Amino acid sequence: MDNEVRASVLIIDDNIKNLQVLADMLRCRNYKVAMAKDGFEALKFISKIIPDLILLDIMMPEMDGFEVCRQLKNKETTKEIPIIFISALNNLADKVRGFEAGGVDYITKPFQQEEVIARVDVHIELKRSNEKLRKINEELNFEIQERRRAEDAVRKANKEITDSLLYAEMIQRSLLPNPDEIKKFLPESFFLWMPKDIVGGDIYFADHRCCDAGFVVAVIDCTGHGIPGAFMTMIASSALRRIITDEGCRDPALILKQLNFTVKKTLHQDKKYAVSDDGMDAAVCVVRGQEAEGRRQGAVEKDSNKEAAVENPQLIFAGAKLPLFCVFNDKLTVIRGDKQSIGYKKSDLDFDFTNHTVDIEKGMSFYMTTDGFEDQMGENNPRQSRFRYSRFGRERFENLFGEISKLSFEQQRERLLEVFETYKGEAERQDDVTVVGFRVI
Repeated sequence: MDNEVRASVLIIDDNIKNLQVLADMLRCRNYKVAMAKDGFEALKFISKIIPDLILLDIMMPEMDGFEVCRQLKNKETTKEIPIIFISALNNLADKVRGFEAGGVDYITKPFQQEEVIARVDVHIELKRSNEKLRKINEELNFEIQERRRAEDAVRKANKEITDSLLYAEMIQRSLLPNPDEIKKFLPESFFLWMPKDIVGGDIYFADHRCCDAGFVVAVIDCTGHGIPGAFMTMIASSALRRIITDEGCRDPALILKQLNFTVKKTLHQDKKYAVSDDGMDAAVCVVRGQEAEGRRQGAVEKDSNKEAAVENPQLIFAGAKLPLFCVFNDKLTVIRGDKQSIGYKKSDLDFDFTNHTVDIEKGMSFYMTTDGFEDQMGENNPRQSRFRYSRFGRERFENLFGEISKLSFEQQRERLLEVFETYKGEAERQDDVTVVGFRVI
């Protein structure tokens, strides 16, 4: 027996000699021993002190061992006490009756010390093992309940976050131009906008109300993606609307310069104490001399707030890192933007962006895009490359514009989606993707 934790045994027998003999045997094994001469005395004792095991004589006056056992098994506090019956009886029926009453073992008189000790030791150890298992199960159940509560809390938090993101997505989408309105002044066009996450850092702008006989189209790629990028798009969208719609600026280079000023000042990134260093790349096109139907020749070009008629519609482009692609007669021309981003700490507030003017001819297709498409990684054929993944790349992207330019603009959009998803395969989306395509005449 373990000397540190002594198990207690209650002996119930109406024979004093039997009590003494059994008590001496058990004390030799360092058990704590208590004795009761009948069932009533035993039940009274157990109501105050619950032993680890009971040795219970069957044949006792007034209340036999079977009845004592049944009463103990019917109580929640005592039903787990192992009971070993002791009796001079040695027939099968009595043994079965003892087990049916709730006993765990049976010892017959006269007692053999080795047998008594062995049976008591076994059932004490079984009881302790069961108690350990029960405690472990209780702890496991508690941990399971705690984990379920934690999982419920996580699910609730995730739902709240997802709901907030979905609401943010709705707000961000509301910043985008209405597709039906765009079709009114730019029927031959497509706008592909695919955030990497629920919300993203790309945004585009299109409006004809700010131009007497033309329209403005802009594409902006803000720092990062997800929620941080979405915050930046709200700053960019608000600034563009103020510059173009409210202030009436029609000069792409000046629009970018004012956007650079607004973003940098809004985020205090013109100050040394600024904690952020965020910004954006952008491309802006202003088309002049195009009526709502997109077919009239004749343009209006502002110069010192004076209007002068010109023969052909013109596209004026300025870019901050982002280019403009033009496909005409199966030839692709890339008009590169300035190597200057907008709004960052290092962005020069005095930088003058460059305007590029294109005399629009019938059949010219124009494309503006962020870098998400060409930066997308795709899985390589192991026989063709030792690298598992590679970028879609600028050259392949430019070739794709040449391939799709003869399709309708709706078909162009579908083809771009198909190529993107096929190339991406099982790879993770790298970035937000925005591609705008249009034809004026």
